[in-house]
Amino acid sequence: NPLLLAGLVGMKTERIKVGTCVLLMPLHHPVHVAEDCAVIDQATKGRLVLSIGVGYQPHDFEAFGIPVTERASRTEEGIEIIRKSWAGERFSFDGKHFQYKDTLITPGPIQKPGPPIWMASWTPVGLRRAGRLADGWIADPVQSLSVIKDYATRYRAAAEKAGRKPYICLMRDAIVADSMAAAAAASEPTMYTHRFYFEYNAYVPDEYIKDVKTPEELTFEKAAKDRLIVGSPEDCLEQLQMWKEAIQPDYLIMRFRQPGGPSHEKTLQAIRTFGEKVIPKL
Repeated sequence: NPLLLAGLVGMKTERIKVGTCVLLMPLHHPVHVAEDCAVIDQATKGRLVLSIGVGYQPHDFEAFGIPVTERASRTEEGIEIIRKSWAGERFSFDGKHFQYKDTLITPGPIQKPGPPIWMASWTPVGLRRAGRLADGWIADPVQSLSVIKDYATRYRAAAEKAGRKPYICLMRDAIVADSMAAAAAASEPTMYTHRFYFEYNAYVPDEYIKDVKTPEELTFEKAAKDRLIVGSPEDCLEQLQMWKEAIQPDYLIMRFRQPGGPSHEKTLQAIRTFGEKVIPKL
């Protein structure tokens, strides 16, 4: 429940943005999302970012009794309903999945016309959807530089066609260590996650993994090249500067911890090291 977690983080902080990365929109009732976002935005004095995705894992949808085939249409209706809910006026809606008549949502969010809505997507149709409907696109942490560069071009074209200003949120998985060798030694949690993505066919074949046929063949050396942000602070800075020049993102999201680790203490140390030795030089 990333939205609940965003509110809890917002309670303990004063300045940083809080948000979801990502809320699977088709699994949630849009009015509930709109109300919860408004409350969190009020409580954090306008610091909320709502990032959403359509989802792709069948068991997620099975748990909520939602057909996976409805994920795109539920997401599109959900975004429209959320924006109407935040407008501060009564509204009616007659869609395939949701119907409302003379509905008013109060209180509204502090941010006007509402918290920014970012959308994660890593398919051509998803990129067009993000450009058409969202305030920003979250680039997935799985694909390599050449793939993300192509995706960024497609997203920018879709956003401009829809009359929206493109906004790219570059997301990368990171292992900050004393050296590249130390990062490789600590890479198993990250590689476990990326092998999971590979098994779900999330990886787009590129020059680095074109010969990889099974998740077990996806090694740290193959995955790290032009994909992960890894090594010493100096290594990480050099890699991020390369991404900055190629993609020209507006925002950077770094993921230092995977479901399998590292420990909370090591993750805090990585965040601290990145904040002290990398961010000031970006």
